[in-house]
Amino acid sequence: MMVLMENVCKSFGPLEVLKNINLSVSKGEVVCIIGPSGSGKSTLLRCLNHLERITSGRVSIEGQMIDEKVHGRGHLKISQKRVSQIGTELGMVFQRFNLFPHMTALQNVAEAPITVKKQPVQETRDNAYELLKKVGLADKKDEYPSRLSGGQQQRVAIARALAMRPKIMLFDEPTSALDPELVGEVLEVMKELAREGMTMLVVTHEMGFAREVGTRVLFMDNGEIKEEGTPEAIFSNPKNERTKTFLQKVLP
Repeated sequence: MMVLMENVCKSFGPLEVLKNINLSVSKGEVVCIIGPSGSGKSTLLRCLNHLERITSGRVSIEGQMIDEKVHGRGHLKISQKRVSQIGTELGMVFQRFNLFPHMTALQNVAEAPITVKKQPVQETRDNAYELLKKVGLADKKDEYPSRLSGGQQQRVAIARALAMRPKIMLFDEPTSALDPELVGEVLEVMKELAREGMTMLVVTHEMGFAREVGTRVLFMDNGEIKEEGTPEAIFSNPKNERTKTFLQKVLP
């Protein structure tokens, strides 16, 4: 099992954002998480990669417990070194691209493997170039972010995440900040990753992508997973009334 969340709750003060989340993800799955804004989708991803600490429950990656807090006891003690390792095993792509503005596309992709993993500089730069080629941006390797479109910046961000050779990719609404005509180029890169067998959790408003690429779809609302199933089951025959209402509003 690549990802396991057991009875995970997360609160910010009195606001309970995640309520008893139970989720397992196997190697090679593409799990698409849909639902209204504020339903806890992004927080779920942030608890997975340790950007947020859970309030209670357990989180495991590849069978290794990375966060645990049960019955009010303190958090599982986890070293900063292990936190860093988790960061390399989980690639994260955010809504905003967060590229270093003073670095070229190639430098952005190569920076983390060189500084965090201490990989050889030339080897890493060669690999960064191959990753830019993979996302269709080899010809933009010397451009700075300010000279790239939003879609190009997001593809650089995907290449940057892949440079750490993650076992799991997390996407938090990666197309929501893009102009509509730029969405397709980012989704195509994600589809290719899925075809290659990358394990992916994708928070998305792109229902066509979830239907076409997802192996499983989760519908979240009010901090809970209300329904999950194959794309066919969720989009063609949802059982939960809240799922039905949501899909009626967002599907053409």
